[in-house]
Amino acid sequence: MNVRDLEYFIAVAECGSFSKASVKLGRPQPALSRHIRDLETDLRVPLLYRNGRGVVVTQAGELLQQLGWAIIRQIHDAREKILDFSSDQIGSAAIGMPASVSAILLAPLARSLRTTHTQAELRFLDGCNGDLLLALSSGSLDIALIYDAPGTTHQNLEALFSQPLYLIERHLSDSETPSFGDDVEAAELESIQLVLPCRRHGLRQVVDAWASRNGLEPRIQFECDSYSAILQVVASGLAATLLPAASLQREIVSGQFRARLVTKPAVYRTISLATSQSKPVNSSLVGLIKQSVANLKNEFLWPQNTMPDNLKSWSSLVRLEHNPISLVHIQRR
Repeated sequence: MNVRDLEYFIAVAECGSFSKASVKLGRPQPALSRHIRDLETDLRVPLLYRNGRGVVVTQAGELLQQLGWAIIRQIHDAREKILDFSSDQIGSAAIGMPASVSAILLAPLARSLRTTHTQAELRFLDGCNGDLLLALSSGSLDIALIYDAPGTTHQNLEALFSQPLYLIERHLSDSETPSFGDDVEAAELESIQLVLPCRRHGLRQVVDAWASRNGLEPRIQFECDSYSAILQVVASGLAATLLPAASLQREIVSGQFRARLVTKPAVYRTISLATSQSKPVNSSLVGLIKQSVANLKNEFLWPQNTMPDNLKSWSSLVRLEHNPISLVHIQRR
């Protein structure tokens, strides 16, 4: 006796005839007759009485019909529960990223996950490289977007996109219209008070390595590990910071902050996707994150993709694909 035997028997019993069951199941009558004959032989008891008008279920057949439905439901339930572990299903997901990335990515990613995986339990964490890597190692995070900074040794690392860093300052001008195209040479950072995270943060590691390579000594006046605290210091006018302008588009457009591109030389941050080494990674989740980044390429490329032609001093090499690695690289002309 197998599940198909039960399904065919129940269909014939409910329809009251082999011909009607054949139409319902899309199977030829001889095949249905053979399955039910095999079932009766296996159980050593008649399950149906055949007559000229169709079939009548025997007492044994009535019991098998009831038990068979329960068995089929249990098998279907088991299948659905096990499918939750397949690559196409997400039962739960814990995703971490720097706050400057979540400012662009978090809401669209959460919306996409909720649309495609309505029953999934979702958890998001903002944090610095050290905290995110520790959470990955402990298994409390499934995936993290982290700075691909010097010294990062995580094995499961895949670059997603790169962005230039801007000098972010309080906007002192009376004009509410942000000015694009302004630059600040790297050497000027030695005389500008800066607020940056401490050295366990990926942003600080990127800036320190860039400054060391180019013989620079930026004037870091304050250290703040909190993204919101850094922005508060900048808003107060006490210091400036280094971040992608795209992460602060709303504040820059509103006139709260001014963004000046760091040049001679430029400094870039690369954000990479890191997966847990302590548990299997859901390929559907990885693919969805990559696709979300690809869909947001214009947001990550701001502001150069919105500049008037007479102010554009950028060329952008964009290669945002689902597979292989997606990369946004922006270069100064």
